Amino acid sequence: MGTMPDDDERILLTPGPLTTSRTVREAMLRDWGSRDPAFAAMTARVRRRLVALAGGEDTHDAVLLQGSGTFGVEAMLGTFVPVDGKVLILVNGAYGRRMAQICRAIGRAHTVLEWDEDQPVDPAATSAALAADAGITHVAVVYSETTSGIVNPLPEVAGVVAAAGRRLLVDAMSAFGALPCEAQTLGYEALVASANKCLEGVPGLTFVVARRTALAAAAGRARPGWRRWTGRWTSTRPKAAWPVAPPATGATARSWWKACGRSASGRCCPPTSRGRSSSPSTRRPTRASTSRRSTIAWRSAAT
Repeated sequence: MGTMPDDDERILLTPGPLTTSRTVREAMLRDWGSRDPAFAAMTARVRRRLVALAGGEDTHDAVLLQGSGTFGVEAMLGTFVPVDGKVLILVNGAYGRRMAQICRAIGRAHTVLEWDEDQPVDPAATSAALAADAGITHVAVVYSETTSGIVNPLPEVAGVVAAAGRRLLVDAMSAFGALPCEAQTLGYEALVASANKCLEGVPGLTFVVARRTALAAAAGRARPGWRRWTGRWTSTRPKAAWPVAPPATGATARSWWKACGRSASGRCCPPTSRGRSSSPSTRRPTRASTSRRSTIAWRSAAT
């Protein structure tokens, strides 16, 4: 009978959680007090660096949430789409359909534009849908559809949304840390991702990088079940704290990173190894790299 492989030899062949490095696992060997000054300082550092990776230092902020990526998507939709708003959801896979399910569950008006799962979303069709429905206030799109690996042409979609005067919401779970997510270039109102994919952390923490003006405008809009997470942003910014018990041990594994594929600015850059396209704008379906060499590896602040 064979034996189980050593932890360092085990490779997870899943879209997330990913295999973690020894330094990430070692960072979780220490217990942290969630109200300790050192943990608060680390939380502030994580938030600053997430915003820096998105290129939004002057305009955006990062809100950390305890939960899965889907929890973050739900919080984003419920907070930034007002009760009298309407969101156009671009669907070419399971996670686009999940956004529609969330909108039905939380009572947000929405309409769906759908493509086959082996096709990227079409900016021209998106433009036509926006022109045909003046009631649409927001557009939601999955940057890299996790179920298929198809990378959608986010820059072109962002341009169409901006030209139509609508607001953009991005699910970047499988993209943040590997593909360009520049806030100033893409102009999104909010982008949601999680720690356990391209950032190579562990599950349990999701985050939203959002425009500060949008966060302020959305105050009190989210359902009480989220403890009004825009209130978290305003009340915890000075203290860099969590209002409820955080995933402290897991968060320590994400507090420092080294970039294995960063641009000169130190921000997210596209993977170019293994012959993969570096631009999501191509009309041909493109698969996001899951290579550890082309993503962001977290390193512990405790070491």
